[in-house]
Amino acid sequence: MKHVALPGVEPGWVLLQSAESAPGCRPASPGISEEETLELTRQRFEAGVTNNVEVVQAQESLASADLDYINSVFAHNVAKLSLARALGAAAESLPQFLKMP
Repeated sequence: MKHVALPGVEPGWVLLQSAESAPGCRPASPGISEEETLELTRQRFEAGVTNNVEVVQAQESLASADLDYINSVFAHNVAKLSLARALGAAAESLPQFLKMP
C-alpha cells in the first residue's frame, strides 16, 4: 500500500529531520566542553603558562558553540512549525510543537 502525503507535509517532514540532525541538536560528545576548555585556559593564564590570546580564543569558541546551539534550536522550531502548518494544525497545536526536544 502506497502512502500519499498531503501537499507541503513531505517538505516539512524533511526539513524537521534535517534540523534534528544538526550538530547543535545532538547531545554533546564526550570529552572536554568549551566551558571546561575556557576554565582550564584561564587557570593556565593565571599560572603564567599561557598568554591572554589563548583565553580570548577559548572565549570565542564558547560563544560560537552557544550561537550554533541557538541557531539549531531556532531551525528545529521553524521546521516543526512548518510541518504543523502543512498538517493544518499550527494554531491549535502551537504549544505542543514548540516544546524543547
